[in-house]
Amino acid sequence: MSVPNTAGSSRPRVSWHRGGAELAPYATLAAFASAAAHEAELIEVDVRRTADGGLVCVHDADVPGLGPVSALEWTDPAVRRAAVGRVFGFEEFLDVLDEHDPGRVSEVHLDVKEAGLETEAVERVLERSRRVVVTSNEHSAIRAVRHDHPGVPALLTIGRDARGLTRSELALVRLGELLPFRQIERTGATGVAAHFLLAGRLLREWCTRHGMQLLVWTVDSDRALARWLERDDVDVVTTNRPLAALAIRETGGIG
Repeated sequence: MSVPNTAGSSRPRVSWHRGGAELAPYATLAAFASAAAHEAELIEVDVRRTADGGLVCVHDADVPGLGPVSALEWTDPAVRRAAVGRVFGFEEFLDVLDEHDPGRVSEVHLDVKEAGLETEAVERVLERSRRVVVTSNEHSAIRAVRHDHPGVPALLTIGRDARGLTRSELALVRLGELLPFRQIERTGATGVAAHFLLAGRLLREWCTRHGMQLLVWTVDSDRALARWLERDDVDVVTTNRPLAALAIRETGGIG
């Protein structure tokens, strides 16, 4: 069920992971600006909520020197100054995209890190007349997107970080990742965002058979990019090296 890219090919589209890392440090406004300026097919960004209800772009739940994102008072100018270069508002991210991609070519790949913010975040993107796809390992977040915005793709993420899990919890998580089909059906997800080690033949065939999108993350080496970008049973490949990925996709292999 591969989604055609802007060139009309059925080969997988490329998602610029945290804006990509080839032109500027990833997860910075400069990286997102460069991705938008290049009219990236998808631009991946991580979103969390602060203590005072703000939506911010940051990957980890804790920021060194600042503490938990969920405890930050984002309306406090001192907090914002201390967070410069590491955390920034979701509206800032969207402003940068609008400035550098006024034609709204790039689609936002919204990676929801915690449940409860997904509907607001999606609506902010849609208000900008920009397309959006959601990925999350939070089941309730996927269900909420499917309920509130049924036209927005919502992919269940598999490949969870093992940090903080007990052995028994980890065993259950890994079993669920190997056989995620009931989870996908229960959430109403439109597809799967799978770590490349989990995107095996069984999952690919299941997604194709059920008309589900398949996003594979995070693929960086030339050899791996060439492998995944030639597949017709993968819809999106997420990478920190999007320019390399586009070159490989265009030439059909490693130069």
